[in-house]
Amino acid sequence: MLFASLLSSGVLVGVCALMAMSLFRQQESMAEVLRENFGSGRTAAELRENLTDLQLILFDQGERVVGLHSRIEMHLGTLRKFADNDRERDLTDQVTTSFHKYRLLWERLPTDQSPARVGAVHLAAEVLEKETLPRCQALVDYNNNRLEESAREHQRILRVLAWGMAAIGVTGGVAGLVLGYGVSQGVRQSIRRLQVQVRDAAGKLPRGGPEIVVSGEGHFADLQEEMEQLVAQVSEVVEQLQQRDREVLRAEQLAAVGQLAAGVAHEIRNPLTAIKMLVQVGQADRDRSPLAAEDLDVIEIEIRRMERSLKTFLDFARPPKTERSPVDLIGLIDHTLGLVRGRAAKQGVDVQFDRPPVPLVYTADAEQLRQVLVNLALNALDAMPTGGTLRVALRSCAAGAARVDVSDTGPGIAPDLFPRLFQPFVSGKETGLGLGLVISRRIVEDHGGTLEAANDPGGARFTVDLPPEQAAPAGQEPRPVTTSGGR
Repeated sequence: MLFASLLSSGVLVGVCALMAMSLFRQQESMAEVLRENFGSGRTAAELRENLTDLQLILFDQGERVVGLHSRIEMHLGTLRKFADNDRERDLTDQVTTSFHKYRLLWERLPTDQSPARVGAVHLAAEVLEKETLPRCQALVDYNNNRLEESAREHQRILRVLAWGMAAIGVTGGVAGLVLGYGVSQGVRQSIRRLQVQVRDAAGKLPRGGPEIVVSGEGHFADLQEEMEQLVAQVSEVVEQLQQRDREVLRAEQLAAVGQLAAGVAHEIRNPLTAIKMLVQVGQADRDRSPLAAEDLDVIEIEIRRMERSLKTFLDFARPPKTERSPVDLIGLIDHTLGLVRGRAAKQGVDVQFDRPPVPLVYTADAEQLRQVLVNLALNALDAMPTGGTLRVALRSCAAGAARVDVSDTGPGIAPDLFPRLFQPFVSGKETGLGLGLVISRRIVEDHGGTLEAANDPGGARFTVDLPPEQAAPAGQEPRPVTTSGGR
C-alpha cells in the first residue's frame, strides 16, 4: 500500500511538474513571439510615418530629407532582423526594393530648378506613394494580424493548461480517495488478521484468562484491548517459564556436581583399590617381608594416576595463568611426538610430521600448547588400538598465523557425539573424563585461536588455528623446548 501510494503520488507530482515546465516553455515561446511581433509592428509603423513625412517634404532640398533617408534605412535593417518567416521577409524585401528604387530616382535628380527636376521629383514621389507606402502598409497589417493571432493562441494555450491542471487536480483527488479507501481496507484486513493471530496465540496459553472475542469488524480500540489482555497472559506465562528455567539450571548444576563427583570417585577408586589390596596382603601375612619393589612400583604408578586425574580436574576448575614467550613450534611438536612415540610403537601406529620448510616461531605458552598437542595425540592413539597413522601437519598461514592439524586413521567421531564433543564430561571412552578437549579448547581460545573437529574420509581431524596477532616479535629468541623423556 505504501508503495502504491508513493508511486501514485510520484506520478502526479511528475505530471504536474511536466505541465508546469510546459506552461513555462509555452509562456517563454509566446513572449518571444509577442516581443518579435510587437517590435516588428512598431518598426513598420514608424517606417510608415517616416515615409509619409518624406512624401510631404520631398520637394525640400534641405537636410530633413537626408535625415529621413537615414532613419528609413535603419528601420529597414531592424525589420530584416525581426523577420522570422518567409512572408514577413518577402514583405520586408518588397519595401526595401521599392525604397531603393525611390533612392535611385532621388539621387539622379537635377541640381537646378528646371522643369525636368520638378518632373523627376513627381516621379520619385509617385514611387513612394504607389509602391513603397502600400507595401509598408501591407507589412504593418501583416504584423497586426500576427499580434492578434499570437494573442488568440496564447489564450488557447492558457485554456488548455487550465483544463489540464483541473484534470490533474480531479485525478489526484479521485486517486487519493481510491488509495485512501484501499489503505483503509488493507488496514482493516490487517487488524482482522492480527485479531485472529491474537486469538490463536491466546488459545495456546493456559486456560483461565479472559476470553478474547473477534468481532466481524476490526478497529484499533478492540485490537489494543485484546493485545493488552494477551500481553498480560504472556507476561504471566513468561514469568512461570523463567522460574522453571531457574529450577532446571539449578538441577543441571547439581547434576554436573554429581557427575563431577562420580568422575572423581571413579578415577580415584581404582588406584586406591589396588593400593588397598597390596596393603591388606602385607598385613595378612605378618611373616612376609615388607612390600617388594614391584609392589612399590605399582603403588607409585597408581598414586601418579590419581595425581593426573586430580590435576585434570584442577585444570578444568582453575585454569593456569598463561605465560607467553617466543616458541619454536617445530621443536614443540617434535617433543610432543617424542612423548607418545613409545606408545604408538606398541600399538603399531605410524607417526608422521609434515613440517614447514622454514622455522616457525610463535608467541605462546609452550607448556599449555604442549598439553593441547599431547591430549590430541593421545586421543588419536586411543582411536587406533590396533594400528594406523597419526599425522601432524604444521603450516604457516597469511599474516603470521599458524595452523596445526592432528589427524588419525581411526573410525572417526561418532555422529551422536559430534555436537557435544566440546562439552564437559562428554567422552566416547568408557574410562574418559570428558575434560581433555574442553581444557584444550579453552587453552587455544586463551591464545586467541580456535580448536575445531571434523571427520575426514579416513578418520578424524582436529585443527588448531593460531591468530596472526600473536606472532612473535622480531629480534626475540625462541624459548627452548624441554625434551625430558624425549624420543
